[in-house]
Amino acid sequence: MSTESGPNYDPFQGGGSHRSMVIECEVDDLGNMLRRAKVRGFEIMCDEPESIGGSNTAPAPLHYFAASILF
Repeated sequence: MSTESGPNYDPFQGGGSHRSMVIECEVDDLGNMLRRAKVRGFEIMCDEPESIGGSNTAPAPLHYFAASILF
């Protein structure tokens, strides 16, 4: 049995008991359920399907959320 330790995966390194993160973004409502978000210099567009009042020009917010879980 080896006594060597592997990488430290402790999420609270350095004796801390918490971590924090700040995410800033800006969102513009472009009308008809179309929105543009600006995050860290990137632009993300979202829209809703025509069946619920959007124009279906970009993925719906829920689709981005589902994709983010898979990353």
